[in-house]
Amino acid sequence: MVRKPIGLATLIGLTLSVPTWAAPPEIKGTTPFGVQKGMVTEVTITGANLASNPELVAPFPVVIAPSEGSDAANWKLKITVPPETPLGTYPIRVRTDDGLSNSFLFSVGQLLQVAEKEDNNTLATAQVIATPVVVEGQVAGNDVDFYRFPGKKGQQIVVDAQCSRIGSGVDPSIRLTTAAGKYVASADDSPGLVTDARMVVTLPEDTDYVVEFSDSRYQGGGRPVYRLIIGSVPMAEEIYPLGGRNGETVGFELRGGTLPGLRVVGATVNRQPDGEVFQIRAAGVGAPGEAGLEVESLPPMDVSPFPELREPTDATPTSPPLRATAPVVLNGRIDPAGDVDRFSLAVTPGQVLKIEVDAAENGSALDGVLQVLGAKDAVLATADDTTIPPEGGKKGKAAGIITPDPSLNFTVPANTTEITVALRDLQSRGGVGFPYRITVDLVTPTFEIALNDAQISIPKGSSTLAGVTIKRLGYTGPITLSIANPPAGLTVRPGTVADGQVVGTFSVSASADASFGAVSLNVVGQGQGPAGPIVVTAKKDILFAQQGTLPTYVVTQVGLAGAPALPKALTLDAPAEPIEVVHGYGAAAPIKLTRTNGADAELAVTPLPLPPGLAVPAAKIAAKANDGSVPFNAAVETPLGAMTIGLIAKGTVDKVEQTFSIPAITLNVVRPAALELAAPALEVKAGATFELKGKVVRKEPFKEPVTVKVNGLPAGLKAEPVTLAPDQSDFTIPVIADETAAVAQATANVTIAFQINKKDYPIPAAPLAVKVIAK
Repeated sequence: MVRKPIGLATLIGLTLSVPTWAAPPEIKGTTPFGVQKGMVTEVTITGANLASNPELVAPFPVVIAPSEGSDAANWKLKITVPPETPLGTYPIRVRTDDGLSNSFLFSVGQLLQVAEKEDNNTLATAQVIATPVVVEGQVAGNDVDFYRFPGKKGQQIVVDAQCSRIGSGVDPSIRLTTAAGKYVASADDSPGLVTDARMVVTLPEDTDYVVEFSDSRYQGGGRPVYRLIIGSVPMAEEIYPLGGRNGETVGFELRGGTLPGLRVVGATVNRQPDGEVFQIRAAGVGAPGEAGLEVESLPPMDVSPFPELREPTDATPTSPPLRATAPVVLNGRIDPAGDVDRFSLAVTPGQVLKIEVDAAENGSALDGVLQVLGAKDAVLATADDTTIPPEGGKKGKAAGIITPDPSLNFTVPANTTEITVALRDLQSRGGVGFPYRITVDLVTPTFEIALNDAQISIPKGSSTLAGVTIKRLGYTGPITLSIANPPAGLTVRPGTVADGQVVGTFSVSASADASFGAVSLNVVGQGQGPAGPIVVTAKKDILFAQQGTLPTYVVTQVGLAGAPALPKALTLDAPAEPIEVVHGYGAAAPIKLTRTNGADAELAVTPLPLPPGLAVPAAKIAAKANDGSVPFNAAVETPLGAMTIGLIAKGTVDKVEQTFSIPAITLNVVRPAALELAAPALEVKAGATFELKGKVVRKEPFKEPVTVKVNGLPAGLKAEPVTLAPDQSDFTIPVIADETAAVAQATANVTIAFQINKKDYPIPAAPLAVKVIAK
């Protein structure tokens, strides 16, 4: 199940002081996998480097109390989550004095939690439970778990196996029988849940029942954990719409599942600081005088920047389509079975539209077929499943994966001012559980930015590099990388990605007294498009669960999580001003070092990914040295212009190999030589001679002969090439007009020719306007 992110907030921490520098913290697991809100729960976060003043970083408020027995591999704490917190699974982190951990999924529930107790591997040894309940367990390998509970005839229960949704590698299969072994129901890969399983069952008799739980492949790979909801709890089969516009209040409708009728809940759609989604709460119905349970397992909702429209509730097959203009999000439901929804779009000939359906990716049972219709319902384009292209990109899914949500790019034909977008289910199904969103946007030159890392830890008084990968969508120009509104104590050295290139970097530095805590850094890239500035926010797809090569739960984190860390014993610095590098030659960046506490190690310097043609030969900074340099070589293939690169240095300090970042270095790659004409035009009379003057501007250390040529002169004119010696720059070329040269005007060109590494160097010609006049 591919999901999007929730926001970032730093919460109360505990003090377990450790004075020496260590690697950033790491989360490998939690026990339990979630908490019952409103109750005090003792939680152990397992991992590494957790003992240096840990703090919990989570997108929901929490009260923390200390617990005994913590160490660097286990942080024990008591957690109380407020009752008003929406149910769901959220990314959490741990921040310590050494920085920020990876993101890890953690559940907030409302039901009593119990842990699996072995041996519960047979029907006869099934673990007895009281419902409603959340059971937490593991099914490694071919393990099978059984749970027994009493039930009443006519009682409606939910059995919901949460696996990929909590970051598990289990592909669950659930089966319900009576205690005597009589089959009642089963589920595997439920619609809208990818590989997870859920069923709503009306019990057929008064007796004990048993839930059998296993991995459908009997492998239990990855992190083989699960949360299993069993009991009479509110559960919606459909939530509609599947999202809303940022900042607007939306009325969400819930129906199906165990809900006896339509339930409506209002929520204000607010984009989280580092995310695009939000979680809603919906109250259930309780017995008289009792508070009802909330609706379980509601998915996160999408957030859009575009206007949102819904199909009319009173629409009929003969109703005219809802009319809209891109960009827009169209919300609807395929209901009843066989329904075909239609929307009219006002368009302009030549426009390119990107039309994407979000349904199965958001928990809908819809397997959509999308059509674009013209006049008299002529089919102009059709899309079914979407195969993720080699560069990846749809909601974090890996390249080559097929999603049932259709998408297409459509160019509006000539003489067309209106099109119809039609959507149906592939198998003509429909009814409750088939909502969708259709996003229609204009395709204009732009780009996407993928962060190479989900989080960074910034040593106080030093710097950290952040790398990105660019996906260009029609925009080929330079891109500047920076952070919008950095917190006090954080400074940014921006980066530049050269024309057409797809790798980039920038660096951030924390002051010696930085105290900004865990933050979400809004990394933005800016380019100049044909219609004005293009500003894009960087994102990171975090894979939490997968089956083989199939990602089953991906969170798209918007922004870069960061936090200050303890100072390191060694700090490096590099010039902030651009360093000029000549094609075919090299240059060097001076590096300054500040060493403390006996950090005398030799350092090996290596680059982050570089643009093609640029190379950083193996470089070392001598032990105890406070100065060094790093060479760069620029082949002819290296893109011209400014580009920012990242360098890291590795060495052994305090008997531990450590990595140190060098602040981002900007290179300005230039040609070895350039042509400058004294005048951009010449006028010559038939029978006369004109002296074309100019100079060749050389860049050190280029010292090669250069030949200057004039091409494309009108008939009757000639100019012999001249060759300049390595120490020459000014030239004069006689342009001779024959006595019979006719009056004419033309655009000639002047070129310079030389070699780099014994190969001809390609260089564009300079235009020269030529006019021949009569004698």
